[in-house]
Amino acid sequence: MSFTRLRYHIVFATKYRARWISPAVEEVLYPVLGKVINDIGGQSIRINGVEDHVHLVCALPPSLCIDDSIRAMKSQSTCAIRRHFEHLSFFKWQRGFGCFTLNPVDMRGILAYVENQKQHHRRRDELQAMWERVEAR
Repeated sequence: MSFTRLRYHIVFATKYRARWISPAVEEVLYPVLGKVINDIGGQSIRINGVEDHVHLVCALPPSLCIDDSIRAMKSQSTCAIRRHFEHLSFFKWQRGFGCFTLNPVDMRGILAYVENQKQHHRRRDELQAMWERVEAR
């Protein structure tokens, strides 16, 4: 009998980093992503993001190809978004993704990072705006 404990931090973005993921879209998107993960034999641990990208922490079985798994997540979530939101009939994900294996010791920090995406990006946007004002002087 084999034993694995494969946890992944997956990140992928909207096409052209367009800000299409509103709170209403999140209400449809996150459950669909969780369902896809469960349907392929994985376990969704945490899903969050901001207007232009999502972060997923999940467990996937070793028999699954990461590329195929993420393709299923993107494909099924695209169909759901287009079906639920007429104004997003052109919704697409960017090609590619980031996928990182996680050390169980680091899980608490990674989960906090994913949970706090909106605050993290708000601070980053504020710092960027401040830097731009300084450069303009």
